[in-house]
Amino acid sequence: MASWRMFAAASLLLVASCASGPADAPDAGQCAAGRALVDLAAIRDAANKSMGYPTGGGASVDSIFETLRSRAETATTDAEHLRVLEAFVYALGDHHAHLSTNDQQSPRLVPTSATVWVESSGGKIVVAEVRPGSMSRQAGLREGMVVESINGETVGALKPPPATPERAEAMRGFAARVALAGTHARDAVIVASGAARIETNLPEMKHADDSPASLSFPRPGVALIRLNNAIGNSGLPKEFDRLMKQAKGAGTLILDLRDTPSGGDSAVAKPLMAWFVKGTRGYQKHERGAKIWVEQVTGRRDVYQGRLIVLVDHWTGSMGEGAAIGLRAAAGATLVGTPMAGLRGAIESFPLPCLGASVRLPVERLYSVDGTPRELAQPDVIVTEAELAAAGSEDAILGRALQLAP
Repeated sequence: MASWRMFAAASLLLVASCASGPADAPDAGQCAAGRALVDLAAIRDAANKSMGYPTGGGASVDSIFETLRSRAETATTDAEHLRVLEAFVYALGDHHAHLSTNDQQSPRLVPTSATVWVESSGGKIVVAEVRPGSMSRQAGLREGMVVESINGETVGALKPPPATPERAEAMRGFAARVALAGTHARDAVIVASGAARIETNLPEMKHADDSPASLSFPRPGVALIRLNNAIGNSGLPKEFDRLMKQAKGAGTLILDLRDTPSGGDSAVAKPLMAWFVKGTRGYQKHERGAKIWVEQVTGRRDVYQGRLIVLVDHWTGSMGEGAAIGLRAAAGATLVGTPMAGLRGAIESFPLPCLGASVRLPVERLYSVDGTPRELAQPDVIVTEAELAAAGSEDAILGRALQLAP
C-alpha cells in the first residue's frame, strides 16, 4: 500500500482535480480540429474569468495564449500537447497554478519537490534557504551562496515567464526555483559559490518518518509536534489529538509547520487549530469577486493553556500558511522562521476537455484577518539567511524558538 508521504507529495496533482469533480470527457468533435489548441483556449478562458490574481509577471493572459497559439496548432503527440499546456501554466508565473497530470519530462512542483529556495537579487540568483534534512544541505549548499549554473547552463540562460520591468526580477527567481526542482525524470544539478564552491544534484526530499505527525520533548516543559506534509490526510486530526493529550502538560508547545509544502484541507487543519483557540475566532479572510468573508474556527473545551510557538519556512505552503496566520490571529501564536512559500489564494479545478484532465488556478484572494495578503505574511521572529548558514546542520529555527520558551 502506498504511504501517506507518497500521497501527500503528489496531492496537488492527483487529488486537486477531484475537488471539483472529474474533468469532462473528451469531445471527439470539439477536439478533432486541434486538441492542444482547444485545451489552451480552455485554460485561457478559465484564467481570464476566474483567476483572483494577475499573472506573476504582470503579462496578460491573452498575450500568453497568442504566444503559444502556433505551437498548439502544430502539436500532434500527447507529449507535445502536454508541453504546450505546461508552457502556459509556467507563463502564469504562479507556483500555486498547476495541471492535474504529468509525465516524466514534466517539471516537479514547487515547493513540494524543491529542496532549495532561491531568489533573484541584483541580477544574481541567491540561495535563500536550503531545506532542513535534505541531501542538498548535507552536500554543503548554504544560504547566501550565489548560483552559477543550473544543469550545466549559466543562470543567464534562464527563460522566465513574460514580465513587466517591475516584475522581471521576481520572475527570474521563479524560473530558477522551477529549474532547480528538476523534472520527474531528472534531478537538477546546481553549481553555487560562497565560502566554498559546491556542485551537487538536487534529489527530492526523502523522509524516514511516515506518520502524519510526531511528538518530542526537546527540553523539559517544552513539547514539539511536527506535521509531516499531512494537512490533507483525514487521519491527522485523530493522531494530533493523541499527541496533544501527551503534550498538554507542557508550558510551551512548538508546532512545526515547516513540512507542509503540499498544502491540504481546512477540514483537516481546523480541528488542529481548535486545540489552541478560546471560543470562536476568525482565522483567515477570503475574497472572491464582490464577496468577502472571514473563515472562523471554534476552540475545544479542553483548549491548550500554555504558550504556542509556530515554526515556518519556505516549505510552509498553502493550508500550512493558512494555519500559521490563523493560529497567530485566533490563538496568539508567535511565528518563528523565514518567509513562507507565498502561495497565492485558494485554488479550484477547471476541466481541459481534450486532455481529459484539469488545471488548478488560484481563484480566491486570501488574507490574514488584519488584511495582510496571506502570501506576504511574515514571521514575528525572522531567522536570517546568515543565521541559517552559520548553523550548518543544526536547526537554527528550532533553536530560536527554544530561546523564546520560558
